[in-house]
Amino acid sequence: MLLPRFVRKLLAVFRGNVAPPLILLTVLLGFWTGMMPGWSGLHTVLVMLVLVVNVHIGLFILSLGLGKTLSLAAAPVLYHLGIWAQEHLSGMLSTLSSIPVIGLTDFSRYALVGGLILGPIVGAVAGLLLMFVVIHFRRMMVKLDEKSEKFRIWYSKWWVRLLDRILIGKRAKDVKSMFVKAKYIRKVGVVLALILVGGFFAAVHFGQDAAMKSYAAETLTNANKAEANLSQLGIDVLAGKVSVSGVQLTDPANPIQNHTVVGKIEADASMYDLLLGKLVLEKVEISEVKFDQLREVAGRVIQRVVEEKPFDANTYKVDANDLAKLDKYVKDAKKVKEQLEKLRNWLPDSSRTTQPEQTPHKYLDYLMAKAPVAPSYKMLAKQILADKIEIPSPLFGNSKMEMTNLSDAPAAAAKPITMLIQSYVTPALLKIAMDYSKSDTPEVTGTFEGFDLSKLQSEFSEGAGLQFQSGLASGTFGGTLTKEQVDLKIDLGIKDLKASAVGKGVLGLGAEQTNQVMQVLNELKTTIRVVGPTTSPRLVFDTKGLTKEFQNALVAAGKQRLQQEVDKQIQQLGGQLGDKLGDKVPTELKDKLQGSGKDIVEGLGGLLGGKKKQEEKKQ
Repeated sequence: MLLPRFVRKLLAVFRGNVAPPLILLTVLLGFWTGMMPGWSGLHTVLVMLVLVVNVHIGLFILSLGLGKTLSLAAAPVLYHLGIWAQEHLSGMLSTLSSIPVIGLTDFSRYALVGGLILGPIVGAVAGLLLMFVVIHFRRMMVKLDEKSEKFRIWYSKWWVRLLDRILIGKRAKDVKSMFVKAKYIRKVGVVLALILVGGFFAAVHFGQDAAMKSYAAETLTNANKAEANLSQLGIDVLAGKVSVSGVQLTDPANPIQNHTVVGKIEADASMYDLLLGKLVLEKVEISEVKFDQLREVAGRVIQRVVEEKPFDANTYKVDANDLAKLDKYVKDAKKVKEQLEKLRNWLPDSSRTTQPEQTPHKYLDYLMAKAPVAPSYKMLAKQILADKIEIPSPLFGNSKMEMTNLSDAPAAAAKPITMLIQSYVTPALLKIAMDYSKSDTPEVTGTFEGFDLSKLQSEFSEGAGLQFQSGLASGTFGGTLTKEQVDLKIDLGIKDLKASAVGKGVLGLGAEQTNQVMQVLNELKTTIRVVGPTTSPRLVFDTKGLTKEFQNALVAAGKQRLQQEVDKQIQQLGGQLGDKLGDKVPTELKDKLQGSGKDIVEGLGGLLGGKKKQEEKKQ
């Protein structure tokens, strides 16, 4: 009866021409590969090394099987060793993560890290023992061959060799050849490794329409919270080029509609980062972007529960009486809230979250448990240019958009995110920057200019109190903006302001007084804060500053009306005196009557203390 295969493989090593150092290396690689659970980039490197180095394949497979068995038996040991390594060898793991192909390994798995450390140790010990046993056996065979003529004659018979071949397998041609120096590089293995690498690139190139396109679509679906579709995905690995066409992102709130459709995306990708399991795009060009397009078939929506925190005005240290809902100022507040909900999906969390520590409940969980590590980015677009985008807003319309450092984990990337939107049809320009250098919650800053209020009038409700005929708004803003909360301070300036009262006017002045204010108020500067839940923010106005601005405007309007009335009365009085007295009117009185009513109004203002206040200001 034939011997078991693994016994035959082992005996063949004893009698073969495998160099003792290669025996040690074979067993070490086998146990190292086998004791790390799963499959990773490090496994791939070890297998490629096995193909190139002239190790004994049978012994490697045998050692790998023993290593897998040992990893199952010693799963708790690997788990606890991995915990120790995460605490004391984090630098080494970080270095390994930065090596191409090896970086594809998930070093957060405790058992894998434990196998990474314990595997070569067990393999080295087992390999040394086997190597010394083989050397001793071969020396014994040489002595026997030299001292026993009967052994040489018997061993040279054909039927002995045939039986030996059947029972045990291949061996060296003669006893002395067992000590012949072996070659350490397997030429056939080098060719095979090159074929495998070439096959991988060929599979990436020709198989991208299936597996890779499906993977990319699923990744976008998870990020979008609803079905994402791709028509074509092209990846040129050697040139580092990526192109995508026919991108459709389903609107989670309305599955029959796409909230974004992109005709084509072209980008340059980093090969080094691809071999680390990351997609880093150097320059991305986007064209044919459309919004709110109907789908042929309703898209799949990922169900999720959103727990909204209740708004607490005290959190923001502002007067609750100054808080105003969007409904008061925006005509279609529901639509705005829906848009904010879409925006919320792409905003950062309020703090960097870590993976929860997985406590093993079952025996095999020891092999799957992972360390609670901070999230790392898998996708980063360093520069994005989207030209001629039809933004569904009367303020922007056809626009150009430039963005930098967009990623799936911006806090982990720790790079400043910038966005610029410039309209081609209006003077509107918006710049936004999100800085992660100070904390995991980014500091948001930006500027805006050329916001034509007359074009925004259709978006305002009657409760806003004003009907804008003209006015260009500009200013700066800063604060925090996350998925959960928003707290932004906006310093607003308006020039060339022309507006009329609607409804009850503003600040309780009524329509008539509001109109009087707007007649003289050509410029306005104020501060607005936007606070509260991101999907339902409140507006906090600088009521004291606005009241002062409006009071000054009312005084100016009163002076203007009084001046006009005085001018009218003076003209009437001058006409009457001229008709009755003719040239007998004294010259001094005539000069006074010919003067404007402005001097008289300012004189009255002096009687009321106006001049005194002006002099005090000058002093």
